[in-house]
Amino acid sequence: MNRAVFEKLNYGLYVLGVQQDGKDYGCLVSSFAQVTSGNPRKCTITVNKDNRTADAILASGTVAVTMVAEAADKDVLKTFGYKSGRVADKFAGLKVERDGNGNPYLPDVGAAWVSLKVVEKVVVGNFYLFVCDAVEGELISDSRLLTMDEFLEKGKFAAPPTASVVRTMRSDEGWVCPICGYHYPDDNMPEGYICPLCRCPGEKFEKKKA
Repeated sequence: MNRAVFEKLNYGLYVLGVQQDGKDYGCLVSSFAQVTSGNPRKCTITVNKDNRTADAILASGTVAVTMVAEAADKDVLKTFGYKSGRVADKFAGLKVERDGNGNPYLPDVGAAWVSLKVVEKVVVGNFYLFVCDAVEGELISDSRLLTMDEFLEKGKFAAPPTASVVRTMRSDEGWVCPICGYHYPDDNMPEGYICPLCRCPGEKFEKKKA
């Protein structure tokens, strides 16, 4: 099987947002999809089990999806793609609005948003596939959505191992965990940092080579 065939596929990008116990969690995925056009519309999202957002969705049973606009800030996307909710508040400093369940979405990042209620969970390897009902949603702007192809050209940084994207993205900045391969995207790692996947101390991370 030539895995390069999957490089031909293109995707949209989406920020998931969910509130649990008064704290906001979120991550960047390419796995949101509408699967039926009935009422309510059925949608699916796929989230890595290792992602803290997956735990929050399991507990809440709901999630808000921000459909990323083509002009979205790259640094915001990097925050949601790489930083772990276990060590950082990804929504800090950003304009946040909330759906009827209190879940956060990002009006300055998205072209639209939709609120989902989980109705079924399927385990697919190390991922959860959530089948959901769309319960509310609104347009934010008339912007096109950002695609994976555009993101690759714009961002050029490696996908985190927890991501549900299947495209390869590369970067020459940041640090790599020597145990699990987790990529910390910035050159300046905070003191006391611990790998969100395997708990390896940050001082053992290896600098990425150009």
